Amino acid sequence: MMVLFVSQCEKKAHKRTRRVLDAFADRIGDNTWRTVITEEGLQAVHKLLKKNASKSTAVACHWLRSRSRSQLLWVVGNRDRFDSQGRVPVNVSARPFRNTEWENNWHYAHCIQIMATLAALLHDLGKSTIGFQGKLFAEKAFTGDPYRHEWISLRLFEWLVAGTASDEEWLGRFCNLEAYLQEQPAPFFNWTEDDLWQTNVGALPPLAQWLAWLVVSHHRLPFEEGDWFQEQTRKYAKKNTGQLRNNLFTLYDALTPVDHWVRNPKAVAACSRMESFWSFSELVVHSPAWQKQLSRWAKKALNHPQLMAMAGSDESGNTTIADPLLLHFSRLALMLGDYTYSSQKPRKQQENPEPHKQKGPETADPAKELVANTFRHNGKVLIKQHLDEHLLGVASCTARFAHLLPALTTNLPTLTQHDALIKPTAVKRFSWQNKAYILAQSLQQASAEQGFFGINMASTGCGKTIGNARIIYALAETKRGARFTIALGLRVLTLQTGASFRENLGLTDKQLAVLVGGAASRELFMWQQEEAGDAARDPDREQSGSALAELVPEGDVVDGGAWEESLASLQKQFSVVLAEDKARELLFTPVVSCTIDHLMQASECRRGGRYIVPWLRLLSSDLILDEPDDFNQEDLPALARLVHLAGLCGSRILLSSATLTPDFVTGLFQSYQAGRMIWNKSQGLPQKPVPCAWFDEKRCQAELCADAPFFMEKHQHFAQQRAVFLGKEPVRRIGKILESLPQYTEKPARFYGRQATVLMENALSLHQTYHLVHPESRKTLSVGLIRMANTGPLMALALGLYQLQLGEAFPDTHIHLCCYHSRQVLILRSELEEKLDRILKRDEHQPGGIFTHPEIEQALNKSAARHHVFIVLASPVAEIGRDHDYDWAIVEPSSMRSLIQLTGRVWRHRPGLTASRPNILIWQFNIKALINAYTGGHSPAFYWPGFEDRAHLLSTHDCSVLFSPEQLAHISAIPRIVRPDTPDASSRLADLEHQVMQELMNNDGLNFVNAYWQKPDTANRASAHLQLISPFRVSRTEEQWLLAPEEGGGFNAYAAEQVREKGLQHSSTQNKILQSFDLPHSNACLSPWLTAGLHASLEKLQHRMPEKSINYLACRYATVQLPQHQNGWYFHEWFGFWRVD
Repeated sequence: MMVLFVSQCEKKAHKRTRRVLDAFADRIGDNTWRTVITEEGLQAVHKLLKKNASKSTAVACHWLRSRSRSQLLWVVGNRDRFDSQGRVPVNVSARPFRNTEWENNWHYAHCIQIMATLAALLHDLGKSTIGFQGKLFAEKAFTGDPYRHEWISLRLFEWLVAGTASDEEWLGRFCNLEAYLQEQPAPFFNWTEDDLWQTNVGALPPLAQWLAWLVVSHHRLPFEEGDWFQEQTRKYAKKNTGQLRNNLFTLYDALTPVDHWVRNPKAVAACSRMESFWSFSELVVHSPAWQKQLSRWAKKALNHPQLMAMAGSDESGNTTIADPLLLHFSRLALMLGDYTYSSQKPRKQQENPEPHKQKGPETADPAKELVANTFRHNGKVLIKQHLDEHLLGVASCTARFAHLLPALTTNLPTLTQHDALIKPTAVKRFSWQNKAYILAQSLQQASAEQGFFGINMASTGCGKTIGNARIIYALAETKRGARFTIALGLRVLTLQTGASFRENLGLTDKQLAVLVGGAASRELFMWQQEEAGDAARDPDREQSGSALAELVPEGDVVDGGAWEESLASLQKQFSVVLAEDKARELLFTPVVSCTIDHLMQASECRRGGRYIVPWLRLLSSDLILDEPDDFNQEDLPALARLVHLAGLCGSRILLSSATLTPDFVTGLFQSYQAGRMIWNKSQGLPQKPVPCAWFDEKRCQAELCADAPFFMEKHQHFAQQRAVFLGKEPVRRIGKILESLPQYTEKPARFYGRQATVLMENALSLHQTYHLVHPESRKTLSVGLIRMANTGPLMALALGLYQLQLGEAFPDTHIHLCCYHSRQVLILRSELEEKLDRILKRDEHQPGGIFTHPEIEQALNKSAARHHVFIVLASPVAEIGRDHDYDWAIVEPSSMRSLIQLTGRVWRHRPGLTASRPNILIWQFNIKALINAYTGGHSPAFYWPGFEDRAHLLSTHDCSVLFSPEQLAHISAIPRIVRPDTPDASSRLADLEHQVMQELMNNDGLNFVNAYWQKPDTANRASAHLQLISPFRVSRTEEQWLLAPEEGGGFNAYAAEQVREKGLQHSSTQNKILQSFDLPHSNACLSPWLTAGLHASLEKLQHRMPEKSINYLACRYATVQLPQHQNGWYFHEWFGFWRVD
């Protein structure tokens, strides 16, 4: 490639830059170089320039792509020396420059800045209390304030604006606050606890209400009284439509100091001088410097016509300002300012053991005695910031951040002129991407003004991942470039997507970041990738991940990190919230593949500032939700809230899954459209219909959708066309109901033994139909999957299989059994998944390749039997995120969704195979249904996992009724994507799922999902009510354990939390809770498969890290998360963990 370097360096940087560039390129001018160079060489130049860069450095690199076209590749140093295309200025002007591209579009930007800055001047008034000031200098750790300082700040604000009937009146008072303070001495030095509760925010003028909400919520969003950790409380609140209908005025009018929000019940009970936390000796409001700034910003408010116009009523007669964009963007600026200034290093170290007796260093003003925060140095408590200094500093930072927020949408790095996304693909299987790209490009202008809501329903193996990126890239403005985030529910899918982008699109660390949770899991994954690096790969096949199929609670950066020095100024402004690498990557990198938890805090964070960076990411990038329907229905309300915020932040959104139900996508469309309307209003854009598009491997179409019924009509039409297409496809998966299952008995071991016999007979029958023959030994082989709904029955069945004798009915047969579920030691599960990913990566053109794997060869050589049946006995972890190809499957059913996902693992890599006989067996009754029959009850059977509950109870649990003959004859996604005109939710499993989705996501009335956006003045976006009653990732309490090997064999179990606190040597063993299980294995016809010993796995890992001890490696990699269980757990290296009953 031919490149051109242009230098605008100054001072010593000029010489340093010349030395580097002269070594690689020909100097063709005083500040210009040109050369032909490889990509690796260009990266070397880039690194050398970065290494020597300073404030005076400014070098641009242009790629000369043709005679008439060049492309700016990067800028090292001061980006202000060049424009967005790398051109240098020819003149300089001292006239203030107004960036009309973003400042003029943000109609409310100055309103947000004024209100956020006023809130910053008021937000910590409550720190003036005697109790808070004493707490700052306490030698011992403090339990907390009985009433948090933001509630006291609210009460002080109410006192300052008391008696005013309009916003003009209290703002006028703020312009000359000293006069008011002299006339109205503070009446609250004798407050009682009852006085703290006498708030009446609902009676305040509109702008004062806005300001009061900012002050009281700047750390924690408000919520109503209730024990929200109890499931019954949440269930009742979901049905309480009266609460869901509350508007923002109702919230303000009923605002009280709720326990665990601004009132600490433990501190109230323990504090001996509780009244000191609402008593004062001085007030910061008497500070002249503070009053000056308050007056300045109050005058700005009075002189701002648009802001004062908000003080009136809207079209509906409402006076309360309920626009969530105004509320949350001003709160965002306030929290950024507070976090930034609070984290600054102290300018001078001031020791102040008696803060109320020592005057401030600069003036004798009594207000200078008050302190905002302290720090410890050499065992002494020192003043970090005085309170008036803190309020003024936070106000200054807040004003700056509010001004910068609009610039984020245009000033962050983007992906431009990326050929791998632009050029049409020549692979026939992926040719649909070219049509999708052209359609998306035609919607580019419309999507910029009206938003975009897309659905990609292409089948697995059609290049959906890359197709999604091409669609979003085509929608972005060509000159500005694309920024987008791919959010997924599983670590393994996140890593697969990142690997696909890096390999197939050639994205570099500067362009792509991959964010997943769990550092130990990440390290194991990376090492496995290194070991498999020399393996041949099929460029047309999606690559599999490994060892990471757990839902993600938090994130770590896997790779990325080469964001430009040109962003140094922006990074400095946001240095506090971007202190961690993962935060910088999430914000700065143009393309991010992450688990959805990294973004979910934008809508779900109830306290603290963890929502800040996700919100900034939504504000500055488009969003792809990959496989969103894989979430449990309990998580879908939170997903809808995230989609709403994406619309509110102006993002485009694309859903990608082959099994999306109509009501699910329609509900998300309504959520997005409501958010987009708010964004358009803030930008002065017309309220036009949202451009929507549908894609699959056969067709693509676009429509302008103004409302949900029209969108539903168009989506149903597309889904029906897709159903016709799928119905004409060759039949590859045929289902059959597995009847004659044994009845449940009071002795579970006997029941699972009989169940094992029936399943093995049917597994061997499937093997006889679908197997491969070794070309030399003529031994037969098949790899099948037996899927169980829950881990407990899975382990009981595994033990039953190990006791099984095949008998004379199946001579010359050997079974190889592997147990795969989530309750396994991390390192052992990691090794198992790596082996499964490698072995089950089948090649249609070389079917005998499976015989070459060492694990298969060793298994075949151990037994002289002719027929070898390899069985993976798995929980639902085998359904999602695993790129496995099985020959057949036996399924304990949970839902139509899980059945479709699981059957997609049969012949996954062999699209040319067709079926004439059943290759999927479905139990007639699942375990819960069999237990119901034994107990004589009729409780839900298809739940956890599944969609059935007491409110949606099936009339029968017989799968021969729940699945129609047409669904079994050709198993496909049709039952999921098409909703029948007359659904039968009581006797059809697929129809039950449609009904649940309709009631949850596409409800015609008000429910706890659409209450977040349905009413413009709703209180639900300004409080944490919905997040509390429908939290994301709600689950039972789990504990982390670790296993450390003993010298003489065996292992010791420890509580991981105790080991972190005390160390392994000083921690007590927990071998009674985690018990070793001795397997009485003497079955000559069945062998364990793909097993590994914990000792051997840790020793193998030690070869990679010889400086680490076995105990260290065990503490990091031999861990497991288990729910609390009073009887403890059994453990075996082959099986993992299961409950002791």
